[in-house]
Amino acid sequence: MSYVIELLFNPEAEDAIRDLWQRIADAGYPSSQDADGYRPHLTLAVSDAPAFDVNACRAHLADVVRSWRPFPILLNHLGLFRTIENVVFLGVAPSQALLDLHRATFGLCQRVATAWRAYYAPNHWTPHVTLAFDLTPEQALGILALAWDMALPVHAHAHALQLVEITPDYARNLILCELGRAG
Repeated sequence: MSYVIELLFNPEAEDAIRDLWQRIADAGYPSSQDADGYRPHLTLAVSDAPAFDVNACRAHLADVVRSWRPFPILLNHLGLFRTIENVVFLGVAPSQALLDLHRATFGLCQRVATAWRAYYAPNHWTPHVTLAFDLTPEQALGILALAWDMALPVHAHAHALQLVEITPDYARNLILCELGRAG
């Protein structure tokens, strides 16, 4: 089981990403829409800790979002992580606001659990929105070709932070806190 802190987008940006997920699925490729409970997001941190204090995380997330307002996010390129998972993604322009929110969020993460994946740490993180994962090389190239026609950039806004519990069978939202609100 893993715990993931995600940044969510405004509804129009979510719809644009879901549309691309649907186009990928309609072309016969694996798509992020296939993951139960998954919604368009930008992952800020992932913990594989066996114990996770959800109540402490709720309080810390509420503190973080209280001091932030929605801000623009630019999804401006396609990319591929050529790893065991072979991930095709929409790349995110790393604005100062996004980097600052990520740093604040990662700091709170370290107070509520251990075993945070190092590649999400500040100065190691590559902001991205996953389009598809667990791909063969042929599938990855096919999805990149399909996504090539997508109208980029996608202009989004940071909307909320959420904590999601992920198992091999599902993704379950545990906490949702909108930016600018107490939670």
